[in-house]
Amino acid sequence: MEALVPLSQNEALFAVVGSAIAVHIFFKKHETYEPILVLPLTVGLPLALTTFCIPYAASYVQAALIVVPLFWTALLTSIVIYRLSPWHPLARYPGPILCRLSQFHLAFISLKGKQHIYFKKLHEQYGDVVRVGPNELSFCDANAVGPILGNTGLPKGAFWDGRIPEAEVVKPLIAIRDKTEHTRRRRPWTRAFTTVALKGYEELVTKRVNQLVDSLLAQQNPVDLATWISYFAYDVMSDLAFGGGSEMMAEGDKSGLWHLLESGQRSAIFMGHVPWLGRLFLRYPQFAGDLKAFRAHARTRALLRKQQTSPHKDIFHHLMDEDGVATTPPTTAEVTSDGSLAIIAGSDTTSSAIAHLCYFLMAHPTAYKRLQEEVDEMGDNLYDATTQARMPYLNAAINEALRLLPPILNGSQRKLEVGSGGRMIGSHFLPEDNSAFVPTYTIQRDPRNFSPLSDSFLPERWLPAEQREALEPKIFSNPNDYIHNLTAFLPFSVGPENCAGKNLAYLEMRMAMCTIISRLDMKFADGYDPKDWFVDMMDFFVTKKGVLPTNITPRTSSKAL
Repeated sequence: MEALVPLSQNEALFAVVGSAIAVHIFFKKHETYEPILVLPLTVGLPLALTTFCIPYAASYVQAALIVVPLFWTALLTSIVIYRLSPWHPLARYPGPILCRLSQFHLAFISLKGKQHIYFKKLHEQYGDVVRVGPNELSFCDANAVGPILGNTGLPKGAFWDGRIPEAEVVKPLIAIRDKTEHTRRRRPWTRAFTTVALKGYEELVTKRVNQLVDSLLAQQNPVDLATWISYFAYDVMSDLAFGGGSEMMAEGDKSGLWHLLESGQRSAIFMGHVPWLGRLFLRYPQFAGDLKAFRAHARTRALLRKQQTSPHKDIFHHLMDEDGVATTPPTTAEVTSDGSLAIIAGSDTTSSAIAHLCYFLMAHPTAYKRLQEEVDEMGDNLYDATTQARMPYLNAAINEALRLLPPILNGSQRKLEVGSGGRMIGSHFLPEDNSAFVPTYTIQRDPRNFSPLSDSFLPERWLPAEQREALEPKIFSNPNDYIHNLTAFLPFSVGPENCAGKNLAYLEMRMAMCTIISRLDMKFADGYDPKDWFVDMMDFFVTKKGVLPTNITPRTSSKAL
């Protein structure tokens, strides 16, 4: 049998380069992260190819030192050329070179906690549509809201794949990408926030709000108002979700749960931007320990609630279908998977919204005084939720705070499925198998959507024309300068996958602010620089707040309740 003719040195090197390009093509079509496949292709293959170069080296090791670097250089070069080439489906869209090259760039930016500022600067530099990743676009365009987030919008993207361990076969509602399954799982959440259900929560919220105010008055000034509001929101959500079990306002964060909640978000945001890496690393117990510990606690609380009864119809009463109205009862795995969602979505985001509003009111004494006057005029009706929902200035102040600092600063990623053929997003085309999102912080501060003074706290912009012009004639004297595009107001997202607890959040915010404003006077602590609120605030998908040193005194007004 005739022996095989060995490859020439050039042929061997070309085989290495060609194999690297083939691996790139494979990974492009099959975005796999399985070590059982990744390692053979990226490590095993170049080691196998080394045998072709042994005749031209002193040893196998010396040949490997040539082949392996060449293979990896060719692989990375192929990736770089493709992502920067005019053949890439997103080539027409501008953006920083580092963003176009790798999602790792945005992942490392996110670790600094200022990606909301980064996106705003990108849109100011590049325009309405910016390529922020190799396969991801950011749309700062009100015309893109409906096509991306609306009723016929896009499914959720891979962002959540990197934040949820693959071992959790049953995902929490917020991480479900299949639209049909999401609709099914959302139904009990919808029942939990009906008008009737919310009415049953009012007494619990009112009790906790008064406990918050009493606790603040018992502290020595200055108090960290942000921390106390966080404790309040956590206690409320424990009451509403699990029938009780948390007393942070009375005992502090003695078990470190709030620390776990916040500390886990930093690693989670990084893994969300590089989901394949997150899905790989989350398999190992040592990785993202705080995040896993908090989720384990939440699952335990949900399981305990399932085994016990609640003194009132709480949120899990509906999630567990204790009324027996669901055609198919939820499984235990479905119930427990939503434990962390109930806590984070119901406490962390609401606490951020209330803390932001308190900050803005202290920073704007005129707005603070106007809200005090409206609160004082309510008299005995102040604590009625229906009355609060009709208070113009209160709701204007809440919406303005949500506009300037939405608790989820950059919204939710969506992805167009393979085989869809692409879709028009406003006047722009999004090719299939690419992701898109609307940066909430940026679009809500865009002067094309909210003017005048789009970066300023101005509750009056939410009032009827006659009232806002009477209160701020210098600002609103020219109706042609007034822009108020509610399509671009997205603090709770929009469409079928918007925040299910939106109405509960408004209920809590109104109750808290009415009680705080009626019973307390708030001022920044001496020496506190209000600019520090923005410096210390971190965007890790959910907002991590800094301290808010505040001097608290009881109201001395004769109208205070």
